[in-house]
Amino acid sequence: MNLWESRWQENRIGFHLNTVNRNLIQFSKQLLQHNPDRVFVPLCGKTLDLCWLSKNTEKVIGVELVNKAVQNFFVENNIPYLIEKEDNLQKFCSKSIEIYLGDFFDLNSEVTSLFNAIYDRASIVAIEKFERKKYVDHLISFLGSTGRILLITLEYDQNKMQGPPYSVSIEEIESLFSKCCSVKLLESCDILDERFRNKGLTHLLEHVFLIEKT
Repeated sequence: MNLWESRWQENRIGFHLNTVNRNLIQFSKQLLQHNPDRVFVPLCGKTLDLCWLSKNTEKVIGVELVNKAVQNFFVENNIPYLIEKEDNLQKFCSKSIEIYLGDFFDLNSEVTSLFNAIYDRASIVAIEKFERKKYVDHLISFLGSTGRILLITLEYDQNKMQGPPYSVSIEEIESLFSKCCSVKLLESCDILDERFRNKGLTHLLEHVFLIEKT
């Protein structure tokens, strides 16, 4: 059992929000400016953001490693689904939401086609530093020529908390994406709360980026 499967089995999913992410609502116009018919959500878990996005576009496509997360999403939101086989992955299908169950790196744009909108709320911060370039390169491979990514990171003193979620700085995002994309910082704010203060943190910065293919 890997790290994420054990966390879901033990219900250690503090990263899951019981509401739609405020940044998605606040910056949705930037993400959906060109009225994309589909949105891609990597490492989606059972986020309610999928439901919100499905009301603002025709189709939402997610990918998630943990079976329990995918099943819980459909059951908890009373969404009927069918399961299809897709190479090394399973695809949970409903009318407006599809989630591929399996390794993100086993999914490719030949299967999904390209997207003009990608939403990353809790994905890149779940990736260890040594694998982030591989993750970003793969993520960009799903992005269409006029595509946009709304991406949210956390930044803190990694010496005081090891993660996940991992600390990903503004400078690292610029370095990872700038070769083929423009990177615009939309907002930074300190969201430190009691839970993370008890872990020894003195600040927890949340950065919101709009990334566009150039």
